[in-house]
Order: sequence, then structure tokens, then C-alpha cells
Amino acid sequence: MIASMIMHEMYSPAFFALAISGLDGYVARKMRIDSVEGSYLDPLADKVLIGCVALAMVEKDLLHPGLVALVLLGDVALLGGAVYNRASTLNWQLTSWRLFFNLNGSHSEKMRPLFISKVNTFFQLILVAAALLQPPFGNEETQLYINILSVLVACTTLTSTAAYRLHLMKSGASRR
Repeated sequence: MIASMIMHEMYSPAFFALAISGLDGYVARKMRIDSVEGSYLDPLADKVLIGCVALAMVEKDLLHPGLVALVLLGDVALLGGAVYNRASTLNWQLTSWRLFFNLNGSHSEKMRPLFISKVNTFFQLILVAAALLQPPFGNEETQLYINILSVLVACTTLTSTAAYRLHLMKSGASRR
């Protein structure tokens, strides 16, 4: 929905929809809803949201395609690492997809995002929000801030990806 708004140059409504879509995790925390499924679905939903919105913003020249490619590749690496980690917690005995996704069963394990990953997602959302406001309200000075945010997002994306790689290597070594 938000990507469609962007494609139709409805930037202000897209900004407000983006702000509202970020409330799911906040509401869950305030209501003390804490589940294994939620620990996986909330970050996944954030990644899908940012990815779809960022791709639409590339189409409208609001974000640099290289930055969006970096973010998406980082997310693919993160997903691959999560699948690898889940398979290794099951000792690579993958008899069915049902067992693989049995998050509340005998092999349940909550996903715990690293702090740098939370910082990265925060800066990604700030960048997307700022870039959405650029066409209706921006100028050369605000574009400079978007460029600085873009560099910051690139750095936090690379740092987050590297941190997860190190974390995966350490957890794999400790299981042996």
C-alpha cells in the first residue's frame, strides 16, 4: 500500500502510513505480548516494509539504487543466516518444513536482534521518512541531510551484517 502511494507520488500520505505501520512492535511491547512467533515476524515485517518502500523510492529517484541494493543484500544475508542458525539448532535433522517452523515446540528459540541491527533499522526508517518528505517540503539543505543519512545507513547496514556474521560464527563454534 505504501509503495503504491509512493509510485503515485502521494508522499505525505505515504509518510503517515509509514509512521502508523511502525506501531505494531510498540503496541506489542506495551501490551506485554511476547511470543516466539512475534520475535521472528516483527523484524521480518519491518524488513519487507523497508524493502518494498525503498524499491518504490528508487523508482521515483528518492533513494540511491546502490544504497537500496546494499540494504536488500544485507537483509538477504540476514535471512540466510537465520535459516542457517535455525537448521543448526535442529542439528541439521530437517525431516520436514513443519519441524523447521515449529517455533513453540520442543526446539523453540526466540530471535534476539543485535543492538546494531535495531540501530540500523531505526536509521533506515528515519531515512525513508525523510526522503518521503523531500518532494513536498524539501530543499537543497534537507537533501544534504538525506545524503548524510544515506551514508549512515550504509555504514550501519555493513556493520550489522558483519556483526551477525561474527555472531553466527561464534554460536556455530559453541555448538560443536
